[in-house]
Amino acid sequence: MGQDDIIKRLKSYVKTKNLPHLLFSGPPGVGKTAAAISIVKEIFGETWRNNFIELNASDERGIDIIRHKVKDFARMAPLGEADFKVIFLDEADALTNDAQSALRRTMERYSATTRFILSCNYSSKIIEPIQSRCAVYRFKPLSKEAVTRRIDHIAKLEKLEIAREGMDAIEYVASGDMRKAINALQAAALLATRWTRTQST
Repeated sequence: MGQDDIIKRLKSYVKTKNLPHLLFSGPPGVGKTAAAISIVKEIFGETWRNNFIELNASDERGIDIIRHKVKDFARMAPLGEADFKVIFLDEADALTNDAQSALRRTMERYSATTRFILSCNYSSKIIEPIQSRCAVYRFKPLSKEAVTRRIDHIAKLEKLEIAREGMDAIEYVASGDMRKAINALQAAALLATRWTRTQST
């Protein structure tokens, strides 16, 4: 939601079923992970899990995650009729410089059969040799209108009624972060359900 220009360009990769290395930067909750997984699902279809791995760099900051998990997956041949595999490395800006240097070498060595999608909050924390090998997309905080549209959509599916003041509160809490907006809606709905049960007993 709210990243129309980026989505338009990403759809061109899906159309050709080809992908460069990608670097998604921007604050949390603006669609970076959702975009990465959507691309992979569109390109590979029902077998997308066979040629995709998601790792969170903030869980393992050291060089070992690159030397082992990333490298082991990258060196395997793509399964089925796929031309390449995709490694999604979330919070890549949490990697140390040594780990990023190792990642750059892995990207170079396995570029024929592996594509990398890196996600980060701050692209300035990603070393230049990696940035230069990626198509960089900068996700922006979501507008109030984008948050409202999505929350309205969810509310209709869940048969929830939201007062204008409630929507204003969700927009305020979210501050451009869709994850926060959805969490706030879920918490409010849960509290409302408990309150209704209390009143009826």
